[in-house]
Amino acid sequence: MRTYLMKSKSVKVIFTSILAFLGGYTFEWLGVYLPWMLGPLFAVMIAKVKLGNYMIWSKPFRSCGLVILGLQLGSSFTKQSLNEMGEYLPVMLFTTIAIILFSMLTGWVVGKRMNLSLSTSMLGSFPGGLSQMVVLSEEMKNSDQTVVGFMQTLRIILVISTVPWLVTHVMSVESGGDAAMVERPFFLFAYDGKMAILMLLTLLSFIFITKRLNFPLPFLLGPLMAAAIFNLVGPGAPEIPDFWLSMSQLLIGTHLGYTLKVDNPRLFRKMFGAVFLSNMLLIGFCYFLSIQLAPQLSLHPNELFLSMAPGGVAEMAVTAMSVHVDLSVVTSFHLFRILFILFLLSPAIKWLDGRNERKQEQGQS
Repeated sequence: MRTYLMKSKSVKVIFTSILAFLGGYTFEWLGVYLPWMLGPLFAVMIAKVKLGNYMIWSKPFRSCGLVILGLQLGSSFTKQSLNEMGEYLPVMLFTTIAIILFSMLTGWVVGKRMNLSLSTSMLGSFPGGLSQMVVLSEEMKNSDQTVVGFMQTLRIILVISTVPWLVTHVMSVESGGDAAMVERPFFLFAYDGKMAILMLLTLLSFIFITKRLNFPLPFLLGPLMAAAIFNLVGPGAPEIPDFWLSMSQLLIGTHLGYTLKVDNPRLFRKMFGAVFLSNMLLIGFCYFLSIQLAPQLSLHPNELFLSMAPGGVAEMAVTAMSVHVDLSVVTSFHLFRILFILFLLSPAIKWLDGRNERKQEQGQS
């Protein structure tokens, strides 16, 4: 029986799903914020240490969660919100550069203290998403993929644990974003059947296009673009029922808990203090910037903080939906930062990494 459980993928998926559900249900019962994301994340991450042989989780599950989240994010884009985003473009550029420079500074200090290569310390410190940074580290010879993964993992855990708490308990949660406060059905979609088929075809087309163009998070961006177009020039995007929003959180949270690596205690002990401090300083820097800039931009501090926080698009968007702030603003800031890192900074780090490697080879010859 034990051998069957260890070999059957279906049983492993069901077991992981049960653990995720129990984690979400427990966190909701305890009144923890974002229960259906944080509960599965911590339940699966902790259980994997001892029960990893009995667990499995596939990336397509996370993709399904991103599709649901992308549809909800896209429905927040209106003509008014697009005009506002154009006004915020200089602020997006300024805050992105400021946050990246601060993360580079803390990353450089951690790299010097831990004797890491430049590419390892920078990719581990950039707030550009766990999966994207780990994939980039695989392409650089002088980069340690394990260390990058650990640094990004700890950053995500800290951000997901502290940012929602700060937003709900320290900062005001009042906002003018009424779009997110519309009452939604619990399970069934209230949407025309023919338009649902057209939406599905449009959604799949955009996922295909974004994947072919190597865009980050195609399963989030594709549905987001499809829903935004329907909202701007079509009949309007569908409202996502509460059940499916909670399901998307569970799918994303379970994926994070399953993929985050906490099985290297030696690395954990060696780097925890320095990485913990650098990330807390980064979160504090983003908090300070949001408090200072929000009055000048006529934005709520919590809205700007969520827009600048060094977390992923999906995690911050889920938090934004829960506190009823403008999703289009939060999403735009994070997508802008990810694209900035992937298309401008990453090639620069890769070039510097190659140059350092050539210098080392010349020094040895």
